[in-house]
Amino acid sequence: MTGQIQIERRDGVAVLRIDRPVANALAPQVRADLSAALQDVADDGDLRAVVICGAGPGFSSGVDLTEYDGPLASPWVDQLCREIEECPKPVVAALHGSILGAGVALAFAAHARVAQSDARLALPEISLGMIPGAGVTQRAPRLVGAQVALELMLSGQPVLASDPRLRPMFDQVTPGDPQPAAIALAQKLADKGSCPRTRDRVRGLSDPVGYQQSLKLVAKRLGGQGGAGADILRAVEAAQLLPFEQGLEFEQVLFEDRLQSPEARAQRHIFAAERRAAIMPELSQGKVRPLNRIALAGGAAGALADLGMLYLDVGKELEVEDGATVQRLRRNYDDAVAKGRLDEAGRSARLARLTQGIAPGRADLVLDAREARAVGDSLPGPCEGGVLARLDTGAGLDGAALGFRVYRPAHSQRLTEITVGEGTSPDAVASLARMCADMGRVTVRAAQPAAGAGLGHGMTAAVYLAALDLVRAGLTPLRVDQAAQRMGLRTGPFLMMDSEGLALVAQRLRAVAAGMGLSEGWAAPLDERLAKGATGRSVGRGFYDYPPEGPRPSKGLAGAGRAITEVLGDVAPRHALHAALVNAAARAIAAGAVQRASDLDVVMVRGYGYERASGGPLMQADQRGLLAVLKDMKALAGISAPIWAPHPMIVDLVKNGRGFFGRAGAA
Repeated sequence: MTGQIQIERRDGVAVLRIDRPVANALAPQVRADLSAALQDVADDGDLRAVVICGAGPGFSSGVDLTEYDGPLASPWVDQLCREIEECPKPVVAALHGSILGAGVALAFAAHARVAQSDARLALPEISLGMIPGAGVTQRAPRLVGAQVALELMLSGQPVLASDPRLRPMFDQVTPGDPQPAAIALAQKLADKGSCPRTRDRVRGLSDPVGYQQSLKLVAKRLGGQGGAGADILRAVEAAQLLPFEQGLEFEQVLFEDRLQSPEARAQRHIFAAERRAAIMPELSQGKVRPLNRIALAGGAAGALADLGMLYLDVGKELEVEDGATVQRLRRNYDDAVAKGRLDEAGRSARLARLTQGIAPGRADLVLDAREARAVGDSLPGPCEGGVLARLDTGAGLDGAALGFRVYRPAHSQRLTEITVGEGTSPDAVASLARMCADMGRVTVRAAQPAAGAGLGHGMTAAVYLAALDLVRAGLTPLRVDQAAQRMGLRTGPFLMMDSEGLALVAQRLRAVAAGMGLSEGWAAPLDERLAKGATGRSVGRGFYDYPPEGPRPSKGLAGAGRAITEVLGDVAPRHALHAALVNAAARAIAAGAVQRASDLDVVMVRGYGYERASGGPLMQADQRGLLAVLKDMKALAGISAPIWAPHPMIVDLVKNGRGFFGRAGAA
């Protein structure tokens, strides 16, 4: 064994097994050990061939993202791939489980590949604002042509090895363990005395006209957009036009440019932040209990039906207190069958796990949406060892000993928030967090009472209050919403308020405004709409009207408004909204409402559609420079000091040349 590479001799074949927790990531030491093992095999006269495989559930998850934020340690993946391809003895990759990113690069560099049929390959670099490196953009087209190579790289999604499109990539696809077949193939290649290198393959390049047509179709789909997608297209085009070595050099230039781009740094940040969010102290302090039977009490039928479907779809037993929610669930499943999203058997299986009425003491988890319930109260009948949590359906989680929010729509947002009060059982928190993780949810933890209504509600309150102040100062709701979208939000604050319902928003904002010391006049635009019965989208009127053709500014709010420079001077409206958001984040962090700053970026990106390429509002502040944000805050403080007067944390970070995520982020 060489460090994290296990070496086994099998009838003249060296089996090199990557064995590194977790997921066989290609850390610097793994790369160095594999390089050394390849050299040892090349020098050993008793060994005729090599098989590279992975221990555990998968081949390799590729390079750890943290490596990309510093100098790339040697040997880098491109050097390792070159050593594999130039090995004087046949090298066969035996692929099972997940093969991701740089793991795919190793597989392509091998002379041959044997894959288990349910192995899954993915090149997720584009989701991180990057392009595949280490020769992937040059070798993949040689194996499968431009179209399939581009589909893999531009989608970033896993594809089964048994997918017919990938068949030319593999010398053999087997339903069982690929290692025996890989050893047999390695011996066969050694007997032939030939090592067919991927760089010399021509099958994927054999139809030049078709290759160019694929490039043109993708270019048309990209519509002239730049970024990682355009660079992938250029690299795949180079695979046809340039000799292999020059193609590698071209790929390397594009790879390094993408690696250092603000977009890539931001997307690596949010990717890592989503994984860090799951780290909660209770997971090591408490005992996890399975939560298989869920009870839903109180709340609006629509919100509970959305959540109930989420649980029924993953096989949970569900008890529902309200008959209207049960009927809504049945209608939702009938609709899913009618639209072909579910078959009758699936519908019947789900509804068989649905019960109207909550039996005392039977549920593992009771989610209570009744706002008036006091902290520590339970449903009639004890929960008897189960978990009781306050469920947020819009009013917030102020004062909840254990609060739970599923961001809607539940099936697409995939974000949950757990609020934890002092003295809450670690077992309850750990069990709830583990259930969310098992359901594929990203979960953030908030601390009560500092979190108030919750992290998401607190962050959006900052945007709502700033937006209302800008309207009071003379901007129109439409102009503010457009600025919010330029900032990074998917939907502007006034459209969001209309969607939630203005009465519910006003209720939440009054508590936040009182805590911030805002004067009563902040609510004037909101109170005016409520007084006119324009309570939001559900009644067809709020800050916007909602005819069938789509939202339009309500009468009286559709004028041009005052000039932006009259209201904000040199500060752009999007920067004004961003400054309010960053200031609110600093307040939450300083108060201990959140575990880490990056959790707030996760909340905004996952929960509110904030532009992922920005990394979230705090990473965006670091990228722009906190000094610029601080200047905006000082300029805006005269409009409303409670919203924009800079929090001492911001001043301190700027004074020390730091950002929310380190010194580099403040540049």
